[in-house]
Amino acid sequence: MERRFQRIPLEFRASLLTDGGGCGVRVEDISLKGVLLEAADLPALNDGDEVCVDIPLSDEARITFEGRVRWHEGLWLGVEIEAMPLDSASHLRRLVELNLGDEDLLEREFAALIQAR
Repeated sequence: MERRFQRIPLEFRASLLTDGGGCGVRVEDISLKGVLLEAADLPALNDGDEVCVDIPLSDEARITFEGRVRWHEGLWLGVEIEAMPLDSASHLRRLVELNLGDEDLLEREFAALIQAR
């Protein structure tokens, strides 16, 4: 299966919040559609569980979103983005734009994201 969204490798610390509490995680990569997280002490999660992710980019900027667990295995957790505040979406778009370096590719990804909804 071909990926529709380019993954941007990151090395950011983040927080994962679940119904059962929260834990610190590391962002492995992010796309317009989801994020791959790593954590040594993930809470018990099932595919389909709702979670919140908070990724501080700087003192002034952060990406926060509500998502759904799509898969988990060992230390790894794949979360699909479902809802995001406008300012977080702007930060994510800028992050993807800077890393892709191709405005046409970015526009194609946004078009695919809108069609997927």
